[in-house]
Amino acid sequence: MIKLQNKLLVMDYAPEQKAVTQGITIGIPRTLEFWNSLPFWKSLYTSLGFKVVVSAPSSYKLFESGLQSIPSDTVCFPAKLVHGHVQDLISRKVDRIFNPVLTRIPKENEKAEDSCNCLVVQGYSMVVDESDTPEAKNGIKYDRPVFHFDTRKLMDKQICEYMKITFGIDFNTTRSALEEAHSIQEDYSDRMQRKGREVIKSLEGKDDFAVVLAGRPYHNDLLVNHGIADHFKKMGIPVLNLESIAEIHDQSFDHVRFDSLIAFHGRMYSAASFVAEHPNLELVQIVSFGCGHDAIISDEMARILNDRAGKQMLVLKLDEGENQGPLNIRIKSFIETVKASRRLKKDNPVELKEYCKPYEVKFEKEDKRRTVLIPTLSPAFAKYSAKVLEAEGYKAVPAMLADREAIALGKKYVHNDICYPAQINVGELLKTIRDGNYKSTDVAIGLAKNCEACRAGHYAGLARKALDEAGYADVPILTTGKDTKDMHPGFKVTLKFQMNMLWSITITDVLEEIRRKIRPYEVNAGESDELFELYTDFIYDNICSSRKKALKYFEQAIEAFNNVECDRTIRKPRVGIIGEILMNFHPESNANVERYLEANGMETVFPAMHDFFRQSVVIKKEKGRRGHTSNAFMDYCLNGLTDYVYGSVHKKVDEYYRKFKFYDGYGDVKNLAENTSDMMDMTYRGGESWMMPGEVIELAKKGVNSFVYVQPFGCMPNHITGRGMIKTVKKKFPHIQIIALDYDPDTALANIENRLQMLIISARELEKKSADRNRDRIEALAVRD
Repeated sequence: MIKLQNKLLVMDYAPEQKAVTQGITIGIPRTLEFWNSLPFWKSLYTSLGFKVVVSAPSSYKLFESGLQSIPSDTVCFPAKLVHGHVQDLISRKVDRIFNPVLTRIPKENEKAEDSCNCLVVQGYSMVVDESDTPEAKNGIKYDRPVFHFDTRKLMDKQICEYMKITFGIDFNTTRSALEEAHSIQEDYSDRMQRKGREVIKSLEGKDDFAVVLAGRPYHNDLLVNHGIADHFKKMGIPVLNLESIAEIHDQSFDHVRFDSLIAFHGRMYSAASFVAEHPNLELVQIVSFGCGHDAIISDEMARILNDRAGKQMLVLKLDEGENQGPLNIRIKSFIETVKASRRLKKDNPVELKEYCKPYEVKFEKEDKRRTVLIPTLSPAFAKYSAKVLEAEGYKAVPAMLADREAIALGKKYVHNDICYPAQINVGELLKTIRDGNYKSTDVAIGLAKNCEACRAGHYAGLARKALDEAGYADVPILTTGKDTKDMHPGFKVTLKFQMNMLWSITITDVLEEIRRKIRPYEVNAGESDELFELYTDFIYDNICSSRKKALKYFEQAIEAFNNVECDRTIRKPRVGIIGEILMNFHPESNANVERYLEANGMETVFPAMHDFFRQSVVIKKEKGRRGHTSNAFMDYCLNGLTDYVYGSVHKKVDEYYRKFKFYDGYGDVKNLAENTSDMMDMTYRGGESWMMPGEVIELAKKGVNSFVYVQPFGCMPNHITGRGMIKTVKKKFPHIQIIALDYDPDTALANIENRLQMLIISARELEKKSADRNRDRIEALAVRD
């Protein structure tokens, strides 16, 4: 089936030509999402009169040709391969390379909540453009339009717009070619599925079994999967891939703990359900080393298989290394285990069990008596979140700030490959329940739920497994965002809650910034920290009952900070701390990098938390304005109104902030989008997205020369807009330095400190050079005058 899929993927389907010959050769890399849609794109361009060249099949020689351009060593092998495929197309002297930023595809399963692509699949095209620079180096235009294919209708609309703007092809001609392309893509799928039905039918009524290889479409690449199917074939076991199973798009997700947000992940949950039901099928999952999502998916697939049918799953983690010996041993061991299990079941048949509800314990209305534990995004965030939630009629307290013991608990009960912030938050909640004298029947936990294409949208499912295994199965979970899994039917918050949170976040952003401007220079050590704690308590106690009173305390706080005795005779080198939101603001997560830098003579600068939450509103508004959502007008209007509210609060808080003696401007999230407008499209959303490079550029304009990226190990947005954009940012500001620090529970603090010491030494040199340049400029002006 895999060899058939490789053949059909690039076959010449000879679509009817709908436009005049363009005289342009379009190169398409045989990578990532194109393993799903290449027949469509190849046929579309051919029908519109273009010559299409697909890059060569993957090989180690091709892979090595792109090695020098890879900006992140920890990104998955399929992503690293893209550089080699682009180099192959360059060597074939194509006129243009087409590699879109494809945020989502039309739903394959109508029961799914969404159909996003994973962030690497979405955004790696941008990384390749910025690192390989095909146009600047080779004169080959690199086309990377941003597409949001929420529906088939939106897909056709955006492609028509793109063809009109890029090549001047009228809408009717493109629509006609689209009909050809869709028909060919459907024919490709039908051929795969017909063959799959034949294989499955041949097993019916027999004791034989086939193996379903569950992976993403690009796992059909024979280099990526290391010819894995041959191992089974030699043992006489048929192999199916997900593309060959017609029923894969008909499965329900009601029994799945995690939201079905990413199309290819939905396929894998469905594969587990389908294999569990079918007596002649067994499941093997292919995982690319470094894929953060599979830390979530693998456990859930295994749970579905075991709970329903008592079957076990083999997980094979593959990367660019080729060592067939261990792979062969693991496969043989799995097959022998399966055969032994099937012999036992033949004598003692196992009936299929009903699926358990994914969340048996729910937060009902009567659970308002429970104390809700708030995990730490920042210590201040946990404090005001608890206060604002209490105003809604709930009991809430901040969880204990994570320490090494809490992090160890997170590591113990959360999948070891999941991102560090999940381990931290789950760990500190478990430790708070254990050490805080709470009965599990009297407590609930709260967790964030955002970023649909990132692991951060799935913390609740991870926490459920951790709570169950740690002995707290009766503790319910609350989340922000839509409760798609019916976890907390008794939990509702009002618009007033959202407004109080917005005011709290925005005011705290300013007070945090003021404290960071004062603390490195205060004559009486600890004074700024004391003022911060004092006045934030006053503000949070009043923010829900009297905003006027809270703002009065805010004004008094600024006045108190103005009166702090400081020695700013010499401005210390500033260091921007940029990264994943929890890594930025949770002091234990980043090993207290802020305090470490201050203790070594630096002044730290952080992004505004307000901007992180406002960013998604700005993006949705822009997508609505372009007509790239299913309800574009409403999306534009509603998000426009929300953006106006954000902006009004920002403006009002800024009026107070201007009274601070060291005020140097309070930027707007839209400035960050403008800073990166030539690097990435404003509607691209993944993690912190354009905020990371946007913040660096914004601070560099203000004279900040040094930056630290703090990220969880294996963070997918970091591969794209973090490490992936460092080269581009440094082209704009060649004098700045950026170091990237990746954290996990076992990060060596000595290594972090060594890296920071190198930054500190360089920061002092950069500051001296900057001061010398300013002095020379002043002297030159004086001479001229």
